[in-house]
Amino acid sequence: MQLVTTDEPPRFAQIWPSAASGEWVVREGTLGRAGRVRETGLRPESMPIEELAAPYLAKGFVEVDEERYDWVVVQFPTRNSAYDRRLIERASEWLDAVLDERGLGYVDGHDRGKRAGDGKIVVNVYARVKDGELGAVTAMAALRKGAADHTRATIAHRAPDGEDWILRYERSSGKLPGPFSL
Repeated sequence: MQLVTTDEPPRFAQIWPSAASGEWVVREGTLGRAGRVRETGLRPESMPIEELAAPYLAKGFVEVDEERYDWVVVQFPTRNSAYDRRLIERASEWLDAVLDERGLGYVDGHDRGKRAGDGKIVVNVYARVKDGELGAVTAMAALRKGAADHTRATIAHRAPDGEDWILRYERSSGKLPGPFSL
């Protein structure tokens, strides 16, 4: 269960059953920053998730509708198919872990293909996030943390119903002319 507040700064709470212990686990914190994780000592059989979430809901938290998540895309110029596969795997892993840790969202997929604007081949990694701007900043942090060449990445975000991408980070190395496009 994903819960957030509308306060400033927004706070989040995540509730899920631990695969290792079978107990409920709660992660809570400020959206966009690493949250604090704790095991509750309670099992799903003894306490339904609704009861566990009730105190958060009473404090103004609301459940997040994933249809309302913003999009973030991390775009890299290609090198060769083997390098691109490793890049997709590693960047997706780092990005997914950091987005989850900060209560923002998850990696939704990837592709490798030609940009619509100029036909240059690129690698795109897509994520769904609760806040596009925080998601883009977190994507850059994930690339740096994962020792990826963040200077080759372009990162943009948009609203779920938006058509225009907002460019947050532009590639600072590599030769890939033209404006950002998918």
